Amino acid sequence: SLCHDTEHKLKNVLVAVGEGERNSESLRQRLCNIRDFAPHSAFQRIDRDGCGRIHSHDLLNYLRDQHNHSALESETYALVKFFDSDNDGALSFQE
Repeated sequence: SLCHDTEHKLKNVLVAVGEGERNSESLRQRLCNIRDFAPHSAFQRIDRDGCGRIHSHDLLNYLRDQHNHSALESETYALVKFFDSDNDGALSFQE
């Protein structure tokens, strides 16, 4: 049995995860409604050297080109690491 404080913290975590999932799904649906959106073309635009992989510095460079200068390399590294299912330090198109 969990104490009341632990139950409250667990509830807050689960609510935050649920809200994140809902936001992600909403963004996925918005992308699907953009007639000209082509996921592979977007991947290739970030993968400038054409190696078939996106590294954290590739993502950071892309964001800076899009005038997002507040993004940090530690953030792009964490994002790549989160989705990097084969743990090679980069994202393939399938990932």
